[in-house]
Amino acid sequence: MERCLPMIRLSLISLLLLPISNATPQEEITTKSPVARKILDGWQKEKPVRAERKVHIVYWTPSDREPAPRFRERLSPILENIRSFYGKELEHLGFGNRTFSLDHEKDGLLKIHVVRGLQPYSHYEVKSGGEIRKECLEPLKAAGVDAENETIVLFCNMSNWDPQTRTISQNSPYYASGTNRRGTAWQVDSPILDLSQLGNKGDNVKDGQYRDISLGRYNSIFIGGIAHELGHALGLPHNKECAAEKAAFGTALMGSGNRTYGENLRGESKGSYINLAHGLQLASHPLFTGSIKGWDAKPSAVPSDLAVKAEGKSIVFSGKVTADVPVYGIIAYADPDGGGDYDATTASAVPDKEGRFTLTCTDLVAGKAGELRIFFLQANGIPSGFLSYTPFKYPYQVGPDGIPDVSGITQKFSAAQK
Repeated sequence: MERCLPMIRLSLISLLLLPISNATPQEEITTKSPVARKILDGWQKEKPVRAERKVHIVYWTPSDREPAPRFRERLSPILENIRSFYGKELEHLGFGNRTFSLDHEKDGLLKIHVVRGLQPYSHYEVKSGGEIRKECLEPLKAAGVDAENETIVLFCNMSNWDPQTRTISQNSPYYASGTNRRGTAWQVDSPILDLSQLGNKGDNVKDGQYRDISLGRYNSIFIGGIAHELGHALGLPHNKECAAEKAAFGTALMGSGNRTYGENLRGESKGSYINLAHGLQLASHPLFTGSIKGWDAKPSAVPSDLAVKAEGKSIVFSGKVTADVPVYGIIAYADPDGGGDYDATTASAVPDKEGRFTLTCTDLVAGKAGELRIFFLQANGIPSGFLSYTPFKYPYQVGPDGIPDVSGITQKFSAAQK
């Protein structure tokens, strides 16, 4: 995926002082990531606590169904491809080729724990995720995997494929959640889930949800779905790319990027990417650092001197942060009302030596109220919150002309000081 953008000749200091609207997405990466990485890696190198953490793969099938054909042969390259995708994205973001590890058998394919459900197919539905996971706990424990303290990707054999009519439907759990310590991503397997078909523009299938689509598009949606839900299992919330990122890189994986994964292979779009905000958070996750130093601590970031102002059509949020474990990054999600959190755009900052930072939130939606959520990222992989939860959240309004009203935020600041 080509990411080489023109660079302007400015000193590091002058670039750091540029308003975000004047810096390209690539310039943001070039200036912020090395500073964040210096803080993060510097802390991790002092008295390191190394640990071999892996993403564990589970294949669950109802009591009256056999696993789909060639599931190990199909799922192994898919997970390897996603592993490589995360690594390349983190490398592009300036954090080196750090990614998660997988467990392999002697034949080179992934070690996949097969679990047979207690009930027949008809018993289970989309909402059965908790029940299915519970059925997997004891078999995993017997295999030496404590799912309560690991990250697992759980494939459910809950699809229905008819090769004669080329129709497919699924009735599977398809969601995820997680933290720096553990996570679960529920997925669905099918006989046509196959990495080798990602570039296929033909051989259409009729999907119960997505209707008449190419086999390549089917695999974009469901392989991209694996990558997307894994992001949630790692603690990432949804987000939407800003206009400049869309033009430069494509569609954010944790937004609609679950449906555009691999579209670049078919010439349909730039494909999916991981943005700087999420790269910053992943960079300290134990699965990506191979370190569990301080991973069981509680969030200790304490913001102060908070200030906010409207600057043109942007919100500028600044302050200072202190913590027991260094804060190496700050992320803001500007989330307009409606649409869940899929349309939340991000801004990121790296604190200076005194802990001071400035976030500039752009691409606000005119005529809508919203919530500004701030996350402080600590070097031990513990942010101030996971998914869309953080204690630091503030209301704002945007007028029809796109000018933000931040009086709700200033009122919250005043109330907190009383």
